[in-house]
Amino acid sequence: MANTLDLMDLKQILTLHLDGLSNRKIGSMLSIHRNSINANVQLFKASKHSKEEFLKLQF
Repeated sequence: MANTLDLMDLKQILTLHLDGLSNRKIGSMLSIHRNSINANVQLFKASKHSKEEFLKLQF
């Protein structure tokens, strides 16, 4: 079964991406494959939510 990312990982990915870091650099920092980073960034972009809305989410 594939590993899943928790909300904290997703928030870190989004914050670092919006700060201008590359997917490769984010993946290296968080020990997550860059393709997983890219997939989650693309999902966020497709959602049409703002960064502020996403960062307020609590599961």
